[in-house]
Amino acid sequence: MKEVQRKLAITAWRQLFTLSENRIDAEARYYRLLRSADDMEREGLITSAEWLKLAQQAGTLFSSTAECMAGPK
Repeated sequence: MKEVQRKLAITAWRQLFTLSENRIDAEARYYRLLRSADDMEREGLITSAEWLKLAQQAGTLFSSTAECMAGPK
């Protein structure tokens, strides 16, 4: 049962991660990704190491979006 929940939760996280920028604000997506990872860890669906990887991916995505939004220097 828990493995099914884990797969569903990770799939939902990945879908949010891959949403196009025009469908969701970059900052909102970042916080939703972190909240989702927090929820998965709290429910025992992922380990702390897996949480860290997801948080790093969310941060990398957000920072790359923020750099693009800053425009030319």
